[in-house]
Amino acid sequence: MKRLRVVVKVGSSSLVGADGGVEAGRLGLVAHEAASLRASGAEVLLVSSGAVAAGLAPLGLRPGAVTVAERQAAAAVGQGRLVEAYREAFLPLGIEVAQVLLSRAELEHPSRVRHLRAALGALLRHGAMPIVNENDTVAADELKIGDNDTLAALLAVVAGADLLVLLTDIDGFYDQDPRRASGAQRIDVVEAWTPELQAAAGRPGSGVGTGGMRTKLSAARIATAAGVDTVIARTERGVLRRVLEGEGVGTRFRAHPDPGPRHQVWLRYGARPRGRLILDDGAAQAVQERQASLLLPGIKDCRGAFQAGDVVELATTADRVIARGTAMLGAQDLMRWLAQQDRPARRAVRVVQHRTMVMAGREPGDGLEQG
Repeated sequence: MKRLRVVVKVGSSSLVGADGGVEAGRLGLVAHEAASLRASGAEVLLVSSGAVAAGLAPLGLRPGAVTVAERQAAAAVGQGRLVEAYREAFLPLGIEVAQVLLSRAELEHPSRVRHLRAALGALLRHGAMPIVNENDTVAADELKIGDNDTLAALLAVVAGADLLVLLTDIDGFYDQDPRRASGAQRIDVVEAWTPELQAAAGRPGSGVGTGGMRTKLSAARIATAAGVDTVIARTERGVLRRVLEGEGVGTRFRAHPDPGPRHQVWLRYGARPRGRLILDDGAAQAVQERQASLLLPGIKDCRGAFQAGDVVELATTADRVIARGTAMLGAQDLMRWLAQQDRPARRAVRVVQHRTMVMAGREPGDGLEQG
């Protein structure tokens, strides 16, 4: 029988004390919770923030008063300290930890995603606890995921998780900011997405993290689109057991009742297009209305220096993006064919299904900038 696979993300606010550094007691609680969840029979992948916070004090830096380069330096110092602290916390529990540092590059190309999935599977099979974080030290803007809520959601998609738990310092998602509005009400279950829900998320939260309720809501939307239930809850003893047993803890975002294939969810949210194909009217209509595969004669032009296997956008002659797909030929081969236009038609792109197509405009209040 397949074991339940759970991605647990813990934010900086759940690890950092009043002095701005990571507290051993808070980190130990997270380790105990993750170990207890694993003892129940689940496979656990832990996405942990806190590297920057752990590296500030050793470098004599203060939270909120650092340059980008200093933040990267703090991440370089703090990541080692963070993983060592997890190693010391998990060691008495008989669990070895494994550091996994990711950037968008590992999550945006099909071959890299396959290698990542295989590596994570091997770690879980051999009993290690993956400690996943974004590689803040070297990730340039074009390769940054941006926040660990989004990282955790994309990891849940590519790793085939059954459940995503986002642990924070607030006991769920509220209709207003509970720190500012005395009448704020916690939403126990979210079944549908509305602009009002997005508006209630507010702005980024703690000064030591990069996220907030807005990024958590976006993460929940990504995960639930792939069929993964998502829970936002406060970091406290017993919380993961209660979530697993279905108790009314935190806010549970129900998975989409008819989720698309995870590859298509990844294609929409995780992949970054490397180029664009301009389609003639007939091909554009076939892609939109019949979800047809794209043949070479339907391509009028191509842009970008993409390779075979890269994700590309499909657009009309008016340059309106109607879908994304995986290129079966590189840009150079396509340009050569377009220059000659006398070769037999061959399949050029595998097209995503209509329900996960990326249209030129998104719904109001979507708030999803990823991908």
